[in-house]
Amino acid sequence: MLIRISIPLLLTTLTCSIFLYNLSFVSLAVANERSYNKSIAKLAGKLKPGLGEVIKVLEKRAKGFSRLELTRTANAIIRYSKENDHDPFLLMAVIDIESNFRRAVISDKGAVGLMQIRPFVARGLAHELDIHPDIAANGLRDMETNLRIGSYYLAKMKKRFGNLALALEAYNLGPTRLNMFIRDGVKLKKNYTKRVLRSKKKMLMIVQNQA
Repeated sequence: MLIRISIPLLLTTLTCSIFLYNLSFVSLAVANERSYNKSIAKLAGKLKPGLGEVIKVLEKRAKGFSRLELTRTANAIIRYSKENDHDPFLLMAVIDIESNFRRAVISDKGAVGLMQIRPFVARGLAHELDIHPDIAANGLRDMETNLRIGSYYLAKMKKRFGNLALALEAYNLGPTRLNMFIRDGVKLKKNYTKRVLRSKKKMLMIVQNQA
């Protein structure tokens, strides 16, 4: 007996299956983020990081900084965390994983400075931050410029993808590549997110142990 299958019906069924798979992938990412955040919140308690707490972390993690450089960097971290609705500890954790607090480091892919921003990314964001594109692209070794662009870019990824876990993966992989993985149903291990959040926990412990 010959069974006829409607091609439009088959395509509709296939499209729905892919959509549901991707929806479950995003839901899993959100659930994992909530689990991480709950763990960190328990450790943090009511700690509200200010300049003193950020400096304590930098004293431990940022090698080779003078006292003036520590203070300037801490002030910039506080400022751009507030502007972009980040926890300063999270921003420092990204810096830790990206550059290990090395201000002038350049990766083999051309990413520059504390938050490892690639010049073409900085140039693309320049108009949104009211910075001249050449200054944005060529000034990434400057701590202030690097933190301003990097913190804004992370906030932009969070707004685009809707949660911190995917925002961190987009920061690491690039949004185009992450979208491709989601579209193709590739299961992310989210190792980058885990590394950042482990670093954040260590920084919270530095402050709590010195309290």
